[in-house]
This record gives sequence, structure tokens and C-alpha cells, in this order.
Amino acid sequence: MRVKKLAIALALCGALIGTPVQAKTFVGVLWPMFGPLPAIGLVELVAELKTMPDVEVQTYVHQAWPSLVDDLDKLPPGTHTVVVGYSLGANSSVFVANNAKHVDLIVALQPSMLSWNPPLKSGKVGRMIEIYNPNPWETFGGMGSKKLEGDNIEYIANNDSHPGAQFNSQFRNLVKTEVAKFTDEDRLETAQADAPRPLAYAQSSQSVPLEPVVDLQTQEQSAARADDRAPVARLELPKMPIAAEQDRERPKPQLARAVEPRRPEPAVDHRALERRELQVAEAALAKLPPPPPLPPRPEAAAPSSDMQRSNLRQSTLPPSTLPPSDVPGFLDQLSRAVNSGDLFAQRQLTVADLKDYAARAYHRSPAAGLMRTASE
Repeated sequence: MRVKKLAIALALCGALIGTPVQAKTFVGVLWPMFGPLPAIGLVELVAELKTMPDVEVQTYVHQAWPSLVDDLDKLPPGTHTVVVGYSLGANSSVFVANNAKHVDLIVALQPSMLSWNPPLKSGKVGRMIEIYNPNPWETFGGMGSKKLEGDNIEYIANNDSHPGAQFNSQFRNLVKTEVAKFTDEDRLETAQADAPRPLAYAQSSQSVPLEPVVDLQTQEQSAARADDRAPVARLELPKMPIAAEQDRERPKPQLARAVEPRRPEPAVDHRALERRELQVAEAALAKLPPPPPLPPRPEAAAPSSDMQRSNLRQSTLPPSTLPPSDVPGFLDQLSRAVNSGDLFAQRQLTVADLKDYAARAYHRSPAAGLMRTASE
């Protein structure tokens, strides 16, 4: 148990020792004349820079630039350094760069022509950016129109007045962007340092040839196959006669399945069915009583006796005995002799008509006597 705790402690100590210290960015701000009172825009920029991660900000009056140099020299190695100066503070930034060990970036905003400063020494600043107004009449006689001298200076000309230059968004965004670049570089270096590195295997100068791996199981299987291929004594079988061999070579007939023949369906005699239906219908009609006869039609006025005799004589003669010229006349007379009467006229039945109908229809049945008795 103690050994385990000791191993854990040693591992934690090694991790703490091996982890590199996260580098920070130091920003030194030099105020113009009268300090921060006439530089409200620069005060706001300082507040924004302090909110950025891994950024430390310190402010100095322009006469205290030696203190800024001392603070820069005391920073731990790996810390990025940035100096921002406005007006006379921009003039003092050149003194800081020439006396400090190294400054990564200097941003000088409208240095004044009313102050003297030496030129920038080469190799003292990684990058220097100056923003100025080349027209002295717009900066109260040149308070923000001085152009610094040096080999490593980038110039940005504008037409801002001297008090309004500190509120220019181009100036403020430039400072924040450059500081953020240093912070991003620090984070990238830290992430690369924390990333696990692949293990490096030691390789000997003399290459040793590797022996091929022998598969014992494969060898055993090969040996077993070789044993199976050994010659085996063959038994000689007696030869079969030629007829038996031929019978064996002939293909055996396949047994056909017994298929039952289908019985033919009896033919339907339609005529017999029709005759049967007629017989059934006739038998049914025979059982029914005969229909009563229709009542007689009223006779028309009887023709004269001479006319009747002539008509009867002509009607009795067959049409074949008449001459061809008289046949149409004979047919005409025959049609006139038949008097159908008024078929559609309404008639009133009397008791005499009913008696006559009953006598003719039921003269053989007892119903005729009943009808006669009832009528009487």
C-alpha cells in the first residue's frame, strides 16, 4: 500500500515538473501629458485589455518610462511584451525600446513634434506601428504629426485630430488584435506541449535477420496427409462374367407410377330432358279442370232469308269450285257475313244470360240444378 501511494506521488510530481509554465502577455501603457485625465479613450482601451485572458496590463506616465524598462527586464522568459504610447507617451516608447532587452511590439499613436527623441535602434523591437496625421494644422501645430525614425517601423497615416485619435476604432481594434495573436500563440504552444508524444523505439545499428515462424500445427497436418497417401494393399475381386457386366451397365428401367384411367363423364341427352319436361307439364295440365267456355256474343240483326240463302249457298261451295275471278268476291262476302258486333261496347248481363251460361257450362254437373233452384 505504501509503495502504491509513493508511486502516485512521484507520478504527480513528475507531471507538475514536466508541464511547461503558461506564458503570458505583458502590456505597458504610457499616458500622454497630464496623465489619464485627457486620455479617456485610452482608459477605456486599458479596461478592455484587462478583460482578455492571460494578459497583464500596467500604466505609466510618460516621464516614468525607466520604470517600465525595469519591469520588462524582470519578466520571466517566454513572456510577450507590448508597449502602447499616446502623444508624449508615443515619444517615450522609443526610449523604452532602446533601453530594454527586447520588446515584441510597440504601437505609437500620434507622437508630438514638440518633443525630441532619438531614432529607433535596429534589432530592439520585433515590430513597431505608428499612427500619425501628416498635417500639423489638424493636430494643434504638430502635437500628433511627428514621424518617428527607424528601420523597423510601419506607418499608418490618418486625418484625426489629436484629442480624437484615441477614440478611433482602427487604433483600438489594432491593439486588441495584436495582443490576441500572442495569446493564441501561447495556447497553441501549450496544447502542443501537453499532447502525448509517440514512443520512440530504440533501433540497433546491426540488423538481425528474423527467422521465419514455423507453424507446428501446419507441419503436423502435412505429415498426416503424407501418411494417408502411403500405398495400401488392394484386394483383387473376382471378375464377373460378360453378361453380368452388360446387365450392370444397362440403365435400370424406372418404375412408372400406376395412373388410374379417368372415367368418361356420361353424355347429357338434352332431347330426353325436353321430352321429360313436356310429359311432366302435360300431366300437370291433365289434373286441372277444363276452363269454362266463353259467353256467346250478341247476334247482330238477322239478314233477310234470300240473302241468307245466297250467302249460305256461296259459303257451302268450296273455293276450289269457284272460278278464279270469283274468289276475291267470295272472300269479301265471307268477311261481310261475319258480324262481330261492337266488341268494345259495355253489355249488361241479365238473369236469363246467367241461366243460359250455367246450363251450357254445367249441364252435366249438379251445380246446374243448384243454379236453377236459386234463380227460381
